[in-house]
Amino acid sequence: MLRNRIVILCIAVGLGFAWQAANCAADNHVAAVSSPIRLTNDNLFKRDPVFIKDGEELVYVVLSRPEQLQIMRMKMSDRKALPLHKDEVRSELEPAFSRDGRYYTHLQSRSPASVAMMIRDSKEKRDFEIPPAPGFSGMRSPTFSADGKRVLYSFAENGRQQIFSVNLQAKDRKTIIDSNGINNWPHLSSDGKLLVFSSTRDGNFEIYVARADGSDVRRLTDARSQEIRPRFSPDGRRIVFTSNRDGNYEIYVINSDGSDIQRITNNPEKDDYPAWHPDGKRLVIVSERSGRHDLYLIPVR
Repeated sequence: MLRNRIVILCIAVGLGFAWQAANCAADNHVAAVSSPIRLTNDNLFKRDPVFIKDGEELVYVVLSRPEQLQIMRMKMSDRKALPLHKDEVRSELEPAFSRDGRYYTHLQSRSPASVAMMIRDSKEKRDFEIPPAPGFSGMRSPTFSADGKRVLYSFAENGRQQIFSVNLQAKDRKTIIDSNGINNWPHLSSDGKLLVFSSTRDGNFEIYVARADGSDVRRLTDARSQEIRPRFSPDGRRIVFTSNRDGNYEIYVINSDGSDIQRITNNPEKDDYPAWHPDGKRLVIVSERSGRHDLYLIPVR
């Protein structure tokens, strides 16, 4: 039981990656926004929010009990949330959905030391999987290509963590990003032309963009801190990410060309896991307040 709890905690705080502490303050301005709207009130640890059905529903992960991370599906109209898989007893996390809603993918704990990736065809009610490799291993950060025909994800092998893609049957693996260090949190622009991700290839996590095929990699950020979990805005013009560049984990937005970094949140505790609303004017985040974690909707100029 203790081993299970330790593994779940490692998954919950970032799937085993240790983040360095920030030692500098960056020269970026704070964007003025109105008060956030609180979406949940259970105070439980949460992660991985994503909007579906044009913003009518919100899917996220909650630590429902000490041994289980559970995927929830909330209707924004009444804030009622129900488990996506009501009978599942294993931990599941990092859900992602194809644009047409037919397919979704998520990670699933198979043992205290391994994680599989599942791809679900909701129309045909069929599941496809990439099982975990031997030892402590598993996929990370699945996301769909813009056309919904492939799933990108991060996976560690051969002494480094690369970004791969597979088809909707979890076959035909292709390497997209390969470099020294850790490459994680891939996300594609809505037009399918650009890929954003975070990498430690230069020593610490920074934000990079590349063409969708992994070519022409360019670094966007340069800070002695951790720049993680990037996501393109719906129009592809901006990227939201989490950073501790000012000494605390906050939410930032940057133009897709690397210009005009803005700090969106200003909270003495941790703000993390940002995701865009389909209107491109709001974000959902997981915010820690008085040691409690809930989902908040915040506007972005």
